[in-house]
Amino acid sequence: MRQKLRLKKLKHIYIHWPFCKNKCLYCDFISFKNHEEFVKDYHDALCKQIKLFAENNKDKWKFEIETIFFGGGTPSLYPLDLLKDLFSVLNSNFNLEDVKEVTIEVNPVSVIKEHLKTWKNLGINRLSIGVQILDEIILQKLNRIQPDQDVFNLVKIVPDYFENISVDLILGLPGTTLSKWSNTLKKIVLWPIKHISVYFLTTYDKTPLFYKVKNKDITLFDENDLISFYELTVDFLKDNGFEQYEISNFAKPGFESIHNKAYWDRKPYQGFGLSASSFDGKFRFVNEKNLLRFIKCCNQKYEKLYCYQEKLSKDEEFLERLMLGLRQKKGIDLHRMLYFLKGEKKNKFLNVLIDLEKRSLIHNRGGKIYLTLKGIMLENEVILKLI
Repeated sequence: MRQKLRLKKLKHIYIHWPFCKNKCLYCDFISFKNHEEFVKDYHDALCKQIKLFAENNKDKWKFEIETIFFGGGTPSLYPLDLLKDLFSVLNSNFNLEDVKEVTIEVNPVSVIKEHLKTWKNLGINRLSIGVQILDEIILQKLNRIQPDQDVFNLVKIVPDYFENISVDLILGLPGTTLSKWSNTLKKIVLWPIKHISVYFLTTYDKTPLFYKVKNKDITLFDENDLISFYELTVDFLKDNGFEQYEISNFAKPGFESIHNKAYWDRKPYQGFGLSASSFDGKFRFVNEKNLLRFIKCCNQKYEKLYCYQEKLSKDEEFLERLMLGLRQKKGIDLHRMLYFLKGEKKNKFLNVLIDLEKRSLIHNRGGKIYLTLKGIMLENEVILKLI
C-alpha cells in the first residue's frame, strides 16, 4: 500500500516544464526536444495534478505558499496562454497572497518583451537566466545553441520588468580557459543582477557527455585546475559584492534564493509535473518519469502518480542533514547532529571533527560546524570521513 503525502505546512511548490529546443549534452534532467505535439496534453495533466492534490487536502488546511519555482527543461518556452491558465489553477487552489518568490528559469534565446511583461503580470518576480559561460563556441560543442548577443540583449531589457535577477554559470565546461572564464565573471558582475549560481560540470551516467568523455572525444578539467578556478571565482565574486551563502550560490544582501534554502533546510515541498519530487519531512516521493504514463496517470487516482517513494531512516536523515547543512555557509548545529548518534558512533564523529579542524577543512565555533574554503573544495572527502 502506498503512503499518502501529508504536507501540513506546505509553503513551497516546484513545477516542472520538460520541453526544450535543444538537449544539452551534459543535461541529466527529464526533458525533451521536438515534442511540441505533447505540450497541450502535458499542460492539462499538470493542471489536473494540481487540482487533485488540492482536492485531496481541501478539508485539512489552506496552503499559504511562499515560493514557486518553474524548472525544466526550459520553462521560458511555456506558451503564454497556457501559463496564464496554469496560474489561474494555482490561484484557485492555493493561497498566494503572501507569496515571496516566484522564479522561472530562462533560456536567453527567443525571450522577448512580451514574455517579460506577461510573467510579471502573472506574479513571477524572479528570473534565473541560464548563461553557463559567455562563449558561444564552447556551448555549441555541447549542443547548447546560445549566441552571446542573445544574452546581452536579454540582460539589457530584463531590468525594466524585474529587480530580482539570477544568472547560472557552469564551471569546468570543456574548452574553458582562465581568460575565457575571467572574461565571463568580469562581464556578469557589471550586469544589474542580484544572484549568481556557479555549478560544477557533472558527467552523469548515460548522458551524451558521458559517452563522449568515455570515448575520449571530450577531455574534462583536471581536478587541481577546477579547484583553482573555483577559488578564483569565490574571491572575485566576494570582491564584487556577491556573498557566498552556499557552495554554488552567491547573492547581494537580501537576495538569497528562498526556494532553494527551503530544500537545503529540509522543509516540506510539493513537486508538480513529470519526475518532480515532493517531501513531507519523513517521506520522499517522485512523480512518474515517463511522459505518456504521467499524462495518463493524471487522469487516474492520485496515489498512482508516484513512480518512487521512500521513508528516510535515521541514518539517511543524518546523512542528508549533514550534506545539506555543510553546503551552506551557516553550517550545521553540532548538538542537533549528535542527537542521531550514540556510543562509539558519537565518539568517532567527534574525533573526526577534531581531525578535520586541525587540517583546516572545517570550523567549529559556538556549536556550529561549517566548511572552510579548503573544505568546500574537498566537500566529498569531508562528508565521507564524517560518515
